[in-house]
Amino acid sequence: MSRFSDIDLNFEKNPFTNDVNVLTNTDGIKRSVRNLVLYNFFEKPFKPRFGGNTKAKLFENANALTAIDVQEQIENVINESEPRVSLNDVIVIPNIDQNGFNVSINFTPINTVQPVILQFALERAR
Repeated sequence: MSRFSDIDLNFEKNPFTNDVNVLTNTDGIKRSVRNLVLYNFFEKPFKPRFGGNTKAKLFENANALTAIDVQEQIENVINESEPRVSLNDVIVIPNIDQNGFNVSINFTPINTVQPVILQFALERAR
């Protein structure tokens, strides 16, 4: 299996190396997928169409049509920008009371057979 690594964006100090913690393999890929989904357009310099732009949909009413749009945006950004995974399924369920969405992303990292499920709530900051 290939070894993947990303820095931990919490910037917590590793007590053994006195450096920033490193997320490896599945943890690093999960963090990367989540960051891709949460990136809005125009947030990354010189790449205006980078990211899932899902936060922009939080200012619309949470309903089934908006959930389908969010699902398509998530599928597109993962397929275009994360070569380390094979996307299996994306489920977006509207949370009407919170005007947000419950997101479940099922993917398989390359060179593995074990699928990974990433779940999080997509909500507007108040």
